[in-house]
Amino acid sequence: MPDRSRGYVRRKRGLLSRDVDMAAKYRAAMKEPDVEFDDKTQELILDAILASQSLQSFEPYFIATDITHVHLLVGWRDARTWLRMRSSIKGSMTRYLNNQFARREWFVEGGSRKRMKDRAHFDYLVTTYLPRHRGWKWSSEKGKHR
Repeated sequence: MPDRSRGYVRRKRGLLSRDVDMAAKYRAAMKEPDVEFDDKTQELILDAILASQSLQSFEPYFIATDITHVHLLVGWRDARTWLRMRSSIKGSMTRYLNNQFARREWFVEGGSRKRMKDRAHFDYLVTTYLPRHRGWKWSSEKGKHR
């Protein structure tokens, strides 16, 4: 939310400073209360992604969770678009969480569509950016960990 002390992210604009007025606008437009992923929910998200990988034919490289969001670094070898892949994985996570808790909207519509630029970008994500997240993580190197 825009009133977080660390600021907030807007698509195509990047990290923005804290904005209490914008947070009020966001809250007024919300259809449901915002979701916070506690430890149990973060771990269930990892389980959902890992359980769906063979059915959806993708390879996870790194998954990082935080109280407000999830990052997935995945690859696949067929002609599906990134949009189709993102929708399929989000659907799997939603169904899994709905089975564990009450039915609700767990994730925002859309989400990031960033693509890997090159091997250096991949290495930065798996060695620096994603490991900095505070929640549960999974990597092909370490498995599930905090």
